[in-house]
Amino acid sequence: MAVVLQSPAPENTERMANRSALPQAGGPVAAPPLALPALHFAAALLWLAVATALLPAAMAPLVRGLVFDPAVLAMVHAIMLGTMGTAIFGTLLQFVPAGLGVPLRSVRLGYWGFVLQQVGVAALLAGFWWWRGSLQGIGWLFMFAAVGAHSRNTLRARRHSVNGRMVGTYVTIAHSALGVGLFIAAARIGETMGWWHVDRLYLLAAHAVMGAVGFGTLSAIGVGSRMLPTFLAAPGDDRRWLVAHLWITTTGLILFAVGAVFTQTVVMRVGAIALLVGGALTATLLGRWFFRRQRALDPALWYVASASTALVASVGMAVVVFVTDAHALQHWAALLVALFFGWLTTLVVGVTGKILPHVTFVRLAPQRPHLRALGTPTALLHPGLLYAGVTGFSAGWVLLATGVWAQQALITNIGIATWSLGTLATLLNYTRLFVNCLPTTTPVPPASGS
Repeated sequence: MAVVLQSPAPENTERMANRSALPQAGGPVAAPPLALPALHFAAALLWLAVATALLPAAMAPLVRGLVFDPAVLAMVHAIMLGTMGTAIFGTLLQFVPAGLGVPLRSVRLGYWGFVLQQVGVAALLAGFWWWRGSLQGIGWLFMFAAVGAHSRNTLRARRHSVNGRMVGTYVTIAHSALGVGLFIAAARIGETMGWWHVDRLYLLAAHAVMGAVGFGTLSAIGVGSRMLPTFLAAPGDDRRWLVAHLWITTTGLILFAVGAVFTQTVVMRVGAIALLVGGALTATLLGRWFFRRQRALDPALWYVASASTALVASVGMAVVVFVTDAHALQHWAALLVALFFGWLTTLVVGVTGKILPHVTFVRLAPQRPHLRALGTPTALLHPGLLYAGVTGFSAGWVLLATGVWAQQALITNIGIATWSLGTLATLLNYTRLFVNCLPTTTPVPPASGS
């Protein structure tokens, strides 16, 4: 007798659509329209394509130590604000109501934040590429407005969430770090316009740390403290670890930024020590979640595992930078490549692979029989393309960081090609998801067994 997997009945799929795709914390709250998070994830993937396309132009000067080259700055902001920033905001717009039980202040405000951010990133990239201070200033204004819109929509979670106040505090401090990074950027843009003179090297270091550690890592660990144990089936109590991680990292960010603004190297170094301890705690939390897991890794979770490895490597690289020559720009650049590409971007793509198929399936399957026939959200993404993507990203960031650290153009070029293959596999996979979700007029026969 043949055994055939039955697709879920329409009434069961309706119930699935009413359940959150993320862990619940504060009771049932209406989730935002599918278009809101989907637009953010789609834009993040498009910015990933842009950043990858900019890699050849950016890595050539970076290998030579030209960290202020316009192409380098354009590429970094494409990956940080375009890919990572858009994906984080999209995740929060889905997670705050669905995971923390706190409704968004306004869905329309979510769309406005999205538009403002995309215009801001595009203006910044154009301003860096053609080195136009006016365009950089316009991009800064749009980004400032976008952060304000997103903050107003999601930061109320810290005050109103029943069981998610720790996550809300993480997100609030992460947004504050992004705000500090924006003000530091304003000081640098003012210098480009000829309004004043600042120490570009120290401000660049603080700006990068606020983005990678303050906004990126704190957002990832804060939201990840609820999502990743759920994905991994890794129950446990991490509150003490999270409290220590949050406040040690926050202290490090404050000291590092204050030291950079006032050119106080001793204060910066004390802040750097706190940030290194925070990095070790980040690695510890990730290790705790993975070691407690009761579920085998699916293809999307391999991205999270790869990103965690990159985080550990980044902490090790940061220690080397700290104890050797903290002014070695090549080592700083390689460290940021590991953080931006290996840790944050790979993590974002992996989390997108968990959230977007699930949310799409439970929202659209009740109206589209061909999706119900798939039986599971994971069928929307091809596992082979997922594995190809994580392989390309994992090998790519290692080669990119190694090439920049050693100033070896050949290694860097191989890294560009490898990372590009990972990006191509990722874009093909999500194009497949989009095509599979289109309405179809072809009748889907009901599954039957014999």
